[in-house]
Amino acid sequence: MELVASVSRSSGLEKDGDTLKDKKVQEDYRKFIQGKLEDVLRKYHRRLTETETERRHRVEAQENVLILFRKLREGLSSTGRRDLFALEVYETSLFLAIIFDSPRHASAMVSHLVPEMYLSCPLPHPNITFAIIVSLIHHLLVTYPTQGPFQQHLDSIPHHLFAKCSEARKWLITLAACLRNRHYTSFERETRRSTTLRVLGQEDKDPDSVHLGLLAIFVGIDGLRAKARESAWSVMRVAYRELVCHAEYTNTRNWLERSLCLQSAVSEACNVSLDHWLGQQNTVGSIRAKEGAEGRWIVCKTR
Repeated sequence: MELVASVSRSSGLEKDGDTLKDKKVQEDYRKFIQGKLEDVLRKYHRRLTETETERRHRVEAQENVLILFRKLREGLSSTGRRDLFALEVYETSLFLAIIFDSPRHASAMVSHLVPEMYLSCPLPHPNITFAIIVSLIHHLLVTYPTQGPFQQHLDSIPHHLFAKCSEARKWLITLAACLRNRHYTSFERETRRSTTLRVLGQEDKDPDSVHLGLLAIFVGIDGLRAKARESAWSVMRVAYRELVCHAEYTNTRNWLERSLCLQSAVSEACNVSLDHWLGQQNTVGSIRAKEGAEGRWIVCKTR
């Protein structure tokens, strides 16, 4: 399987260049990719502390999996295959592109999958809500703070695929409004893991066995929380001259943690501690420790 030629690269000239046009080969190749994917998911976990070498190895392994999926999609596209198998390949490709932080791959998926493939592929579509939400979060991320593409994409999805009265649709519109209007407190509340699980009806699911689509939503939400954090911090730097973050000032610390969206939707292991974040800001010169006053930080104004 490692040597199967890419349809796009062979141009009909390379030996076995049409191999991935065969349905049986496509399905066998999908099983081959699954083994590679499981290895990557097992070896590489999202975490805050990572050396440059570890990061490079992780990104390379993840990129290789995305390339294998792209190769398979080329075979599907060349034969015009539109069935549940093809749909799963495109859905998984989109979810992994978000999970692996590859906007380039995600953009390629969104344009083919939502709503086009759902309109042409037979039912059932068990992952459609996950895929639609992921595609919309992707638009919010890549064009932030602009929301025109997000709204255009939302309008392009027929209501029979994503009901106008659905909780998920209302929730996404609320998220976009919070970002647009800089309502950081409301945004933080709406993007908590518990809120997301409730909106999607996933509260009772096994937390140790998260669907790839749900994981992609959590990763996308963390990306949006990072965008909101940058924006909220820019406002704070203008509004405050000093931050008092001593351990005894729990109210202030809790307020900062919420306002800066330091909690992760993915897992507790991905949470950013307030002290770690303050240390980062000190390193880049956004704040500096106040002499003789533990836990007090002078805010360095932007110039």
